[in-house]
Amino acid sequence: MLLSAGSAIREESRYFHGHSRHAVSWQRAIRANRGVSVLAAELVLAAVSYAAAALAVGHRFQAQYLGTLALVIALRLAALLCTRLYRRSLRYASSSDLLCIAKTVLASSLPLAAFLLWRFGPSAIRLAIVDASFLMILWCALHFSVRAIRSQSLVSRNRHARRVLVVGAGDAAIMLLKEIAHDPVSSFLPVAILDDDASKWDCTICGLPVLGGTQALATVAETTKAEEVLVCIPSATQRQMRAIIDCCRRAEIPVRTLPPLAEILRHAAADKSLATVSRRDLRPPRIEDLLDRDVIHIDENETRKLVEGQVVLITGAGGSIGSELTRQVAAARPSKLLLLDKSENGLFYSNLEAVEKLGSSVVQPILADLLDRERIRRLFRTERPSLVFHAAAYKHVAMMDLYPREAIRNNVMGTRNVAEAALQFGTSRFVNISTDKAVNPRNWMGLSKKLTEICVQELAVFGATRFSSVRFGNVAGSSGSVLRLFWERIERRQPIRVTDPRATRFFMSIPEAVHLILRAAALGSGGETFVLEMGKPVNICELAKTMILCSGLRPGRDLPIEFTGLQPGEKIDEELWEGRENPIQSGSGHILVIREKHPLSQGIGKKITRMEDLLVRGEDTDVLDYVHTLFPEFRWNRASAQKHSVSLVEHAIARSAGAA
Repeated sequence: MLLSAGSAIREESRYFHGHSRHAVSWQRAIRANRGVSVLAAELVLAAVSYAAAALAVGHRFQAQYLGTLALVIALRLAALLCTRLYRRSLRYASSSDLLCIAKTVLASSLPLAAFLLWRFGPSAIRLAIVDASFLMILWCALHFSVRAIRSQSLVSRNRHARRVLVVGAGDAAIMLLKEIAHDPVSSFLPVAILDDDASKWDCTICGLPVLGGTQALATVAETTKAEEVLVCIPSATQRQMRAIIDCCRRAEIPVRTLPPLAEILRHAAADKSLATVSRRDLRPPRIEDLLDRDVIHIDENETRKLVEGQVVLITGAGGSIGSELTRQVAAARPSKLLLLDKSENGLFYSNLEAVEKLGSSVVQPILADLLDRERIRRLFRTERPSLVFHAAAYKHVAMMDLYPREAIRNNVMGTRNVAEAALQFGTSRFVNISTDKAVNPRNWMGLSKKLTEICVQELAVFGATRFSSVRFGNVAGSSGSVLRLFWERIERRQPIRVTDPRATRFFMSIPEAVHLILRAAALGSGGETFVLEMGKPVNICELAKTMILCSGLRPGRDLPIEFTGLQPGEKIDEELWEGRENPIQSGSGHILVIREKHPLSQGIGKKITRMEDLLVRGEDTDVLDYVHTLFPEFRWNRASAQKHSVSLVEHAIARSAGAA
């Protein structure tokens, strides 16, 4: 049986091998026949051109036509064989083909003109010129007609494709339009172009009219019945992108963009290829493009001055902020980089990335819990970090309202342990990363972070360690961020859930937030709270609509928005400072400084120790009651939090069902 199976496989192999060779030979024959056919057509057109030229210049040369036709064909054939014009693809004819046609016509017309001049005198030059002109037209018609007919057929085949309005009339847009025109399965049908360069208005580019600037987007989209906007301006600034996206939002038309020019060049350098754009590069706008403020430019020299040659400890190194801190600190070349986290997964990837930059001898991952006070003290005693960025914290508001005990344990006790160790073992600077939810807190996460700020303020009066806190709002794209949740639901085509149509939040990208943290670290003299300027607060509902549009969908029509109502502990508008605080300019752009100390800052250490004693006893109610005595204005409804926990479970079930 095995022998018969083996022989059958060999026979089948010989069959397919023979057929594959047969197919290759047929392909070669087709290519050869195609070249011969094109060459024959070019020679026929050469004869037609010469006959038409003879008729055009007068009766004198018509009698001599047959006598010189053979020479003309021979000259044209020799030039065609030299330039191999007949081997060029008619389907993809381009400007290089036009140049080749001109060379072939010139190479064969010059000796023809010399012969006619010698045989018939100076008046025969006119025949050579007219013949060359006619031949140029006929050969161009032959080589470019197939492409024109094919492009037209593609347009007719793509009548059901998505009608798109192209913003930008530069090289990137032209490259994209050409690719779309030559793709038989393209899902795009370009209908018009917009560009803010008035000199291009009323022109035609790639067969499409330029109908005005971006301010006319809504009108042109309605007139052309465009279903989507493609922004093809890789060099667009942040402000230009926001203006275009805002126009699309007002017109309620989906939008996609090409990557920034720097990203295109970076990818081209990585691939060792030319910088080109393709429809595959089209993507939703970046999160930074959706925020209504100017981008903060990162200056690596500032970070290097602070970090270079220092022993740096980053807690929470596996989280969103901690991992970006790791990237920017590693780029500044510290003498040693200590990465601490109690989540092995996040720590693994942060360590892997840092080791690639600095080497394993410089980077040390530390899997530890901040609540292990002796372990933390031993770490500081051994490594003596001179700069500490404390990013470790529980941060999800709803989850901390379910487990307020854990918010106090991890956020408050953990910060106290690290800060006291930094003070005891001579750390130069300690930066506590806080949140806008610590301002007039209404939830346990915000309250726990408020306590960390107060704890840092008290320790700042002892020793030489410069303690400071950095406070900012939502970090776009971080784990658990509302923007990331929106993207996930959009990808699954599930309704977007917004708490309240009036709700606003501050947003900043992760790299910007981390860079300003590093700036604030350099400014701290002790006890300050730095507040990062977050720009204007963003309306969450409008942001959700924009994100839906940026995904190629229409809000309300393709994807609904549901309003769930404010959850326990949530505010309509977030705040960056309290009424008693007076932020002033720090001297560094985008950073304000608050020097007022909280009334509880004196003696807060003893109060935190009292909380710890209650936690050790396991009396959750006593801990919460004690915290309420410190912050009588804080309100927390256990029943509401438990009710919200049920909605969280239902939401998780819905997510898993949607993913399945």
